[in-house]
Amino acid sequence: MPFTIDGIKRPHDDHYVHQAVSQLDSLIHMHPVPRIYESNKILGSLTKMKCYPTVISFSKQMEMKGIHHSHVTLSILINCFCHLSQMTFAFSIFGKIFKLGYHPNVVTLTTLMRGLCTNGEVRKALNFHDKMVAQGFRFDEVCYGTLIRGLCDIGETKAAIQLLGIIEARSTKYSPSIQIWTCK
Repeated sequence: MPFTIDGIKRPHDDHYVHQAVSQLDSLIHMHPVPRIYESNKILGSLTKMKCYPTVISFSKQMEMKGIHHSHVTLSILINCFCHLSQMTFAFSIFGKIFKLGYHPNVVTLTTLMRGLCTNGEVRKALNFHDKMVAQGFRFDEVCYGTLIRGLCDIGETKAAIQLLGIIEARSTKYSPSIQIWTCK
């Protein structure tokens, strides 16, 4: 069953939400259950439409039906919990990623840091970054831009500039964009 609403330009249109929910409901009741990729496409689209509680509810239904979550599914859930300001649940899902033997990617890590920053926990985001770097994870411009913006948002411009200097000193490949320089 092909999914037909990728790239929706009207994220709050009830018709498209209903269509996505209906397709996802059909998928989780199929025997055999289709590959998780199909469900992830729909969950991702629902997330883009800001239907975070719906995504979380469906993921629970999927689990109860024995459908195993992939790393992508778990990252979608982390994003939803971050947008709902439920960081404890987001980090619980992060722990599940490790428990299931997956390795978080830079997108998942940046999502957690952005969630912390937008929920007023910039210091925790910086500490989380430092812990992940100590464990060997590498970050990209989007991640550092998230941290720098978080610092700027709380009025810590001096700290943002210091972080930018540290980033530039660590990497010969990193070249900050104009967005990072202006803290926007």
